[in-house]
Amino acid sequence: MIQEIKDALNGTYKRRARKNAAAGVGAGVLLGAIAGLLFAPKAGKETRADLVEGAKIGAEKVKETAVHVADVTKEKFEEVKQQVKKSTKKTAATVEEAMEDVQEAVEDVDTAK
Repeated sequence: MIQEIKDALNGTYKRRARKNAAAGVGAGVLLGAIAGLLFAPKAGKETRADLVEGAKIGAEKVKETAVHVADVTKEKFEEVKQQVKKSTKKTAATVEEAMEDVQEAVEDVDTAK
């Protein structure tokens, strides 16, 4: 059970690392595009319009990625939460059985006296 939780968390960390790498590549592409626009032989008005459009597209992509990451995080949180609930129920049942065994042992000792 604990191993499943660890695996879920490790998977989350791996995905987060991949998403960070993808975000870095995306940022690099965006910065490269901006640099290309700034040094392109266009009029200033055209360049600014291109920058505004690029910024809108970039902002939309960031928003989409944030929503996706939030959804995945919620999903994984619920999975871990369910696993913890199952584990807690199993532990409670085991403790209850142990308490019954102890009670029986105490009653056996009392009866033997």
